[in-house]
Amino acid sequence: MCLTFLVKYILFFVNLVFALAGAGLVGVGVAVLLHISDILDLIPVNLNAIPISIVVLGSIVFAIGFCGCYGAIKQSKCLLTMYAVVMAVLAGVKIYLATILFRGLNNIRETTEGWVVDGFGNRELFSALEFAFSCCGTTGPSSYGGITPVLPPTCCPSPTSDGFCLPADAFQEGCVDRLASYFEVFGDAIVAVIVVVITAELVALVFSLYLCCASKKR
Repeated sequence: MCLTFLVKYILFFVNLVFALAGAGLVGVGVAVLLHISDILDLIPVNLNAIPISIVVLGSIVFAIGFCGCYGAIKQSKCLLTMYAVVMAVLAGVKIYLATILFRGLNNIRETTEGWVVDGFGNRELFSALEFAFSCCGTTGPSSYGGITPVLPPTCCPSPTSDGFCLPADAFQEGCVDRLASYFEVFGDAIVAVIVVVITAELVALVFSLYLCCASKKR
């Protein structure tokens, strides 16, 4: 009886963490979606599908975590059995997703460099990239060498009154490094959250099966 009581409330709190992790996924996905909204035309892939997928996944995780809390407190055999099946399926999906993201991070810098270099010729779109990520050119102010005596205003945090940017005042980091670092940090954050969620799901799976068996015996 004491063990059942302990498992019941551990399952409740695990699902509480699970629900909070889902909310975290939603927050990360929305933040990235808002940040990259100005540069979507620069990148030749449907990049916004990734954060949208993360938001959808996080919403599902949050809803299931909330239902798991309710099922644990009420010790409903039907809810606990259905919950265990869903946990097994979701854990498998997230393991696959984490594997894909981890592999993608290995060559994200080369991929990002191709996007940025190809988009450098489109001044309007590239200015949006420089403004959003506080960077200048592909590899820094030297990217504009021989093209113009002054830099575009988006290369500076504070352009001159004439709307130009002097090389000495420009951002020194190029957009290749800046964008690649951003995606690396974003990818690492998503993988870390997914690993935490998978761990919580596996613990919840075992505990829900135990609690379901205990409910049947009772």
